[in-house]
Amino acid sequence: MNLKVRLFACLVLTLTIFTQNAFAADRIIDLVVGYKKVNFAGKERLAMSVNNEIPAPTLKFKQGDHVQINVYNHLDKETAIHWHGIILPWQMDGVLGVSQQGIPPGGVFHYRFTLNQAGTYWYHAHAGLQEQEGLYGAFVIDPRTPSQYHADKDFAVVLSDWSNTPSDQILANLKKSGDYYESLFPLQPSLIKFLHDYQCASKKEKEMLLSDYNMMQQMRMSVYDYSDVAYDAYLLNGHTKFSPWTAPVKVGDIVRLRFVGAAGSTIYRVKIPESKMRVIHVQGNDVKPYEINDFTIAPGETVDVLVKIQKKTPTIIYAESNDTRGSAIGALITDTNKKINISSVQPFKEPLPISRTMMKTMMEGMSHNMPMDMPTESTIVGDEMSRKSVSSKTTHNTQYEKVVAKEKTNDPYKPIDRVIKMELFGYMDRFIWFINGVPEFNAKPIVFEPGKRYRFIFINTSMMSHPMHFHGHWFIFRNGHGEYDPLLHTINIPPGATVAADVDADVSGQWLFHCHLLYHMMSGMARVFQYSTLLDVVKHKNTPQKSIISSHYINRPIVHVDEIRPINIDQVNHPMPHLMKTSFSTNLDVGVNPLRKVQKWGLKGLYGSDYHKLELYTNDAEINNGKIENADIDLFYWHLIYQFWAIKGGLNYTIKPTNTPYLQMGIGIEGMMPYFIGTDLRAYYHSGVLKIDFELSRDTQLTNNFFLRTAVRTILESGLDQVRYIIRPYYRLKPGIDIFVEYEHEKDYGHSSAKSTLTGGVSFGVAS
Repeated sequence: MNLKVRLFACLVLTLTIFTQNAFAADRIIDLVVGYKKVNFAGKERLAMSVNNEIPAPTLKFKQGDHVQINVYNHLDKETAIHWHGIILPWQMDGVLGVSQQGIPPGGVFHYRFTLNQAGTYWYHAHAGLQEQEGLYGAFVIDPRTPSQYHADKDFAVVLSDWSNTPSDQILANLKKSGDYYESLFPLQPSLIKFLHDYQCASKKEKEMLLSDYNMMQQMRMSVYDYSDVAYDAYLLNGHTKFSPWTAPVKVGDIVRLRFVGAAGSTIYRVKIPESKMRVIHVQGNDVKPYEINDFTIAPGETVDVLVKIQKKTPTIIYAESNDTRGSAIGALITDTNKKINISSVQPFKEPLPISRTMMKTMMEGMSHNMPMDMPTESTIVGDEMSRKSVSSKTTHNTQYEKVVAKEKTNDPYKPIDRVIKMELFGYMDRFIWFINGVPEFNAKPIVFEPGKRYRFIFINTSMMSHPMHFHGHWFIFRNGHGEYDPLLHTINIPPGATVAADVDADVSGQWLFHCHLLYHMMSGMARVFQYSTLLDVVKHKNTPQKSIISSHYINRPIVHVDEIRPINIDQVNHPMPHLMKTSFSTNLDVGVNPLRKVQKWGLKGLYGSDYHKLELYTNDAEINNGKIENADIDLFYWHLIYQFWAIKGGLNYTIKPTNTPYLQMGIGIEGMMPYFIGTDLRAYYHSGVLKIDFELSRDTQLTNNFFLRTAVRTILESGLDQVRYIIRPYYRLKPGIDIFVEYEHEKDYGHSSAKSTLTGGVSFGVAS
């Protein structure tokens, strides 16, 4: 009987493959990547485009098509294109440093693969930050049989973001200071904002606000840490809200809108005022329909909805950044003469402090009995509890709770072979993002054994959401529907959430896994997964595999292809999608004492990689008539040892009015204590004398751009020699440039004297 079943299955599979091939088309597409002048936000800048379009052209195919996409590079740097959500041979995945070498300037690469899937996907550059510069577009595959969801019109809606600052410079600015753009966001943890909210709150809400701010001060995090980059424009199909994208419709039309989250860092909240949206398709897969008033879409995600046109006035599509800084707008119009009344759209309600939702999520996780103490990626082990609870509901409080697959997606009783913990968090001050406490450039690839099922446990201990994308694989998102748990290629993990998803290792090669907030990916929140079969091929222990077959489940081809062109041995031995970056940041204070007319200089420069830097530092150099009268200059090696702390040591050069300049050895530690108390402790030794310089400081944000720094600095040499009390109000003109007034009261205990000085000046920083 088993033999008959097997023969019948083979016959069905053979007929299926024959039928697919009989009706498959050979499609050849040419894409030219080049530069394009744009002006999205009041400033002309050179962007990157595909076929001179931003977004790139929407590519439309039929399931079963044999595709050859020729990508011609007209840039002055390498590029590569990734086909997001498509299951294909790994060498066609388009990731620079992992699956291919870059397409050189003037070169071409031929991406060849068969579309064994249907649905809404997208494509984008995967070389550096080129995606942010304009290289992204929708990728639509129609199913072999017409969709049961009728639509009179069908449009892709690509949501993205834009900055007048080039993306490489944005990353350099964030490396200088993770809160570089903070003052540009409407929502900020300022004292005036807190007092306003507290005054308007109920008694219970007041208690929660106090708890929010107290908790976040202890954790050294912002209660409104929604986004890293304050963008200059938010785009819908390449249009700003001042010149909205439009599409023609008729009253009574059922319109399918294929939303694509193509932003660099922006998570959007989307609504169509006065209209219900019917979700029918999520991340390339049909789902059981459900109605919503609005939804959230993160970078990397796609969501398809149906909307019925019920009026002659424009039907507005409103997408607002979750940090409330801006919005993108489009409209479905029945009459080109009808005005699009943007002002009629009410913005979304202001989001609650992240700490509120984070705590709620964490409490729900505890009530679901989620395992919090899981093994790290370096000690992947089997877990009996997880094996027994494969079909149970193990996630919570996410945007996917209503998502149920339309077709069966998996066998929920297949045993879990191993559990992989993914703890997500970052160090904002130096903008390093970690998985399990290690950035990508310090981590080794994770090895997959083919045919096994792995359970991923995501634990987000940061204050930001992280849309985690796995190339070439499906996450089986465990939300309690067993065989109908949805397939996702990108899971947006909320702050404080613990989320479970299973992955069947049913392909081959090596693949990138990363956060789809681009600057997080570039700063460490990524990993490479390698199949043991590929490693065997490279070591000549096995021959390359070459098979692509259909599985029992829709949109889940099994791709075992190790070589469709010569394997780059160096890329397998040392996959490097994102090299460790060196950054250079200099903060310079220039002030003048109006009474003594003495210039006062302060300098802090950090030059090097994330963990190893050269520090150039002086706190209170004085220049009188062009002559240095007082200076204390450190040239130290600086090393990050923990998320908030660094040690340092090296040489100090001291110039004093009554001494001959001299060199001395020095060591120190600096960092941030709870409640944002900056700490800088330095010790020097010269000619048998030990000197200790210890400073505590705190910057309090009064309004969005007005701050108050208070500090106390103690110098001990022959006992307690000196204490300085410092008050510095300063105003942030723009990111990186402040103007300040500083009052300093200095008490010299050895001389029983005291003096006060007042300095006014400017503070500015540069980063590269």
